[in-house]
Amino acid sequence: MANTKDEYDLFELKAVQSESGQKKKRNMKKMDPVSKVILIISVIVFIGSGGYLLYKYFGEPVLEQMELASYKKDYQSEEPSTAEDGVWNNDDTPKEEERLPDGTLASFQAIRELNGDVVGWITVPNTLIDYPVVQAKDNYFYLKHNINKESNNSGCPFLDYRNSVKPDSDTRSFIIYGHHRRNGTMFAQLKNYNDINFYKDNPVLRFDTIYERSEWIIFANFRATASWATGTPFNYIRSDFADDKDFLQFVKDIQKRSLITTPVDVRADDKILLLSTCSYEKNNWRMVIAARRVRAGESKIDVSSTVKAKNPLMP
Repeated sequence: MANTKDEYDLFELKAVQSESGQKKKRNMKKMDPVSKVILIISVIVFIGSGGYLLYKYFGEPVLEQMELASYKKDYQSEEPSTAEDGVWNNDDTPKEEERLPDGTLASFQAIRELNGDVVGWITVPNTLIDYPVVQAKDNYFYLKHNINKESNNSGCPFLDYRNSVKPDSDTRSFIIYGHHRRNGTMFAQLKNYNDINFYKDNPVLRFDTIYERSEWIIFANFRATASWATGTPFNYIRSDFADDKDFLQFVKDIQKRSLITTPVDVRADDKILLLSTCSYEKNNWRMVIAARRVRAGESKIDVSSTVKAKNPLMP
């Protein structure tokens, strides 16, 4: 059958492909040795760069999670209470645990031998957030270093250097910072709390320190900015308060910024915990989850009445 202008039969197509391949070979032969070397090196670099990026984005986070999980086997803690639980996990009579001479829990010994900066462990239910918490002498080192103190863009969740987890500490507001990694690790999955139903199912998180175990119930989810260019900055990382009135005003300032209205109250004698990460809604915005410590012997709080706030104060 005759071919049209734009058609080839099988044999003609093979002939064209063969001719094309021969032209490429002739062109390669015409290339001088230096050009050939540069071309080969470029191909190797391209393939190597792609492999490196794949490792950094997917492989490295998986290895980090596996390493941290190995320490979780030594540090044993109950999972945070869920909406279905009838009682809090922590109560008036916490179980006695083995302690080291310095008063710290023996279950933290293995990971503290790896890194003496470890001061606790943060667990948020139904997320990947299940990490040791470190504390440095500033709020910069662990932005770019992992649990092994190696340079790493994922960093490691860290407690504000001005806070203290010691039992006799007067810290009333603890702040833990973590990166919002686009691969879903570190504090990225705090964004799940933008879904009000996720909050209702998972209102309690656990922040155990090296001295004691405790649960914390979330009372707010708010946004803040670190730049005047994107709003009015709110100093949510305060660590000192003049008195009870000052502390309660700080709590009110958080609540009026919250995207949700919850039935969880906060009293002057409570301690609160703020989990801070980047929010990609706008440049320099921060997403902050605020919780207060579950009180000893406290009755279970039903958060099913939680609703979206009508007029939250935005940055």
